[in-house]
Amino acid sequence: MQKGMLLLLGLGMLLSGCSGESAAKDAGAPPEAAVYGMSASQVEWDVCPLPEEEILAAYAQAVKVYSWFETTPLPNSGEAVTVDGVLYHKVDKEGLSEMASLRAYLRCVFSRELTDELLESGGEVHYRDIDGVLYITGEGRERDASKGKTEIQVQQTGEASYLVNVTVELLDADGVAAGLECWSFPYAFDEDRWVFSDFQLVN
Repeated sequence: MQKGMLLLLGLGMLLSGCSGESAAKDAGAPPEAAVYGMSASQVEWDVCPLPEEEILAAYAQAVKVYSWFETTPLPNSGEAVTVDGVLYHKVDKEGLSEMASLRAYLRCVFSRELTDELLESGGEVHYRDIDGVLYITGEGRERDASKGKTEIQVQQTGEASYLVNVTVELLDADGVAAGLECWSFPYAFDEDRWVFSDFQLVN
């Protein structure tokens, strides 16, 4: 069976962040039981199968976070600065005041590669570090009116890997269902956490 480090982090990171110390405290473990700083030979657990509802919750969280780059930008304070001819506004979101904190949050949901891709290329919305502070540019796009209802199913593909299969209803100009579109998003235990390695908004 595939082994993975820091299982407590992998299972607890989704909504509460990726803190090994907080995971240990929540479990009632003494400080010396925290997993930070320990090698693979010291800390190693089996990666247990996940309940379907936990994977669905992870998908919903991924949709929310990915939307920050496409349809629903993080709120801003109105404080603006122009860099290289581009107008940026200071992000006004508790806990996400700098690029490092945004990157850490994304890494709780997406793989390292996907996180880098989002931060480097972005989408409709782009984030930038300016003097150590997180700024945003872009308005975000409207929801795709040609997409209707979605159906989500979870498929286990390995001992520590799943596919979240999403079927989207395609609508014609009159809003009547005219077909289907299917997407599959891999969700797996990578490094020390459960993450999506490929993702996008389906509508």
